[in-house]
Amino acid sequence: MTEAAPETTETIERVWYDGSCHCGGVVFSAAASRSLTITLCNCGICHRHGHQELMTPEARFKLHQGQEFLKPYRFGNRIADHTFCAVCGVLPFYRPRSHPTGYFSVNARCLDLSPAEHIEFVEFDGQNWEASIAAGKHVLTE
Repeated sequence: MTEAAPETTETIERVWYDGSCHCGGVVFSAAASRSLTITLCNCGICHRHGHQELMTPEARFKLHQGQEFLKPYRFGNRIADHTFCAVCGVLPFYRPRSHPTGYFSVNARCLDLSPAEHIEFVEFDGQNWEASIAAGKHVLTE
């Protein structure tokens, strides 16, 4: 009789990273591990906004205040739902084209990253979005 291997469950410790837009009208939190992977995309809007993506499942995202300040911006195929603060103009998070439901692309520049123990930056060729997605180049943070 062969004994079954003991079950192991890898538990990832997640902490809440607090964030806001520049004026403080939009306040939110995103839970992620202490080892972060932040994506640097070179598409037009990410590059121009300085957006550094921390992809967060919706269940690990909380908007605390400022819904009334968020304004939508859609372009191209109109799948991505970019949201910016109408007061200060900062794009703190949005619903990305790669994951239009169930996720937020949080701008790591809007977060207090002090709880992080390790941060890795990876590049994503958003100028060639379709080919990059097809090649599996899009990275999600745990």
